[in-house]
Amino acid sequence: MKISNAARREIDGGLVRLESKAGVGLIPAVMWLDANLNKDIRESGVIIGAYTSAQRIELSDKIISDGGYEFVLLVSDDDLVRFMGKTLDFKGGRFVLL
Repeated sequence: MKISNAARREIDGGLVRLESKAGVGLIPAVMWLDANLNKDIRESGVIIGAYTSAQRIELSDKIISDGGYEFVLLVSDDDLVRFMGKTLDFKGGRFVLL
């Protein structure tokens, strides 16, 4: 999976806000939210979470680098196919897979 410049800017902007509150460095986590599993509170799609930099060692086998941009792809095996060969982008105020 690749991450577009627009998605990186959006992710980084959110991380900066979270890092200032948390007081620690963060590693972005790309996840899939399934509407069926959250009682349709939110539609299915990509959401972004984060791990603390202190968790880097335990995540070392899960960290992906796209041209030096590090992130964790945190999805079930069933949802992994949604991300394979795709680019995460940010358009119209939301993350999309292209």
